[in-house]
Amino acid sequence: MNNTKHIGNYILKEINGVWVAKSPLLEQFPEITHYVTTRKISPEAEPTDLTELNLALSCEDFPKYFEFFANKVRITPERSVFSHQVHSRNVKVVTSEDIGEPYWNRKLREVDGLITSEKGLYLVTTYADCMPIIAYDPTRKVVGVAHSGWRGTLLEIAKELILKMNEEFGSEPAEIFVSVGPSIGPDSFEVGPEVAAEFLMKFGKEVVKEVEGKIYVNLWRAVQLTLNSVGVFRIEFSNIDTYIHTEFFYSYRKEKTKKRFAVVIGLNS
Repeated sequence: MNNTKHIGNYILKEINGVWVAKSPLLEQFPEITHYVTTRKISPEAEPTDLTELNLALSCEDFPKYFEFFANKVRITPERSVFSHQVHSRNVKVVTSEDIGEPYWNRKLREVDGLITSEKGLYLVTTYADCMPIIAYDPTRKVVGVAHSGWRGTLLEIAKELILKMNEEFGSEPAEIFVSVGPSIGPDSFEVGPEVAAEFLMKFGKEVVKEVEGKIYVNLWRAVQLTLNSVGVFRIEFSNIDTYIHTEFFYSYRKEKTKKRFAVVIGLNS
């Protein structure tokens, strides 16, 4: 059964009982495959013992969950590369050599951004409020993804992703399409004065606001400023606040959960 709805600016699609979100910006390119997973599994989906999709690599049942998902959307688990995320600005170009043995064993350590030009290889990063920065250069046929929490946003990992695509593959920033996936929104990301001060110094007043004595940071605007600064303007925001939409996405801030949703992207073989 395939049902289609919308959430924020994204398309919400049921594929064989698994609900995934997709970027309209990236959907225009048939040569790539991308999914933003949700926690939602339809009751009739087999096997019926899975009630929600948790793609946290720390979960001992991760292979079972990931293979369930991969089977539904028809990707090959053994052709997937996973990041070991530490809120850094580290970005790495990956190939088949970076696939673990078994596949979910992460060879890459302390890396928050992945890039590849290899067809049939899937980049997998995981989230629960942090921003997925999903990039594609249709000219050079290069995909990239970065995990950008508030620390990574201050470190401007989105800029590092774009610069690495440029350095390694000659990608022109003006030709790169970027979708910023589901993440904690500007009305939900409350911070203390110290974090607010860091964002004020880095990005200026437009990313910080005070409402009834509470301070909020707009990570979406901060990453837009970062991307604009390196010449990327083809940017789409999902406008999905994970803190609000916990019916589909995990939110660490709201739920204190160890569960995660994932972004999966690759160039088709």
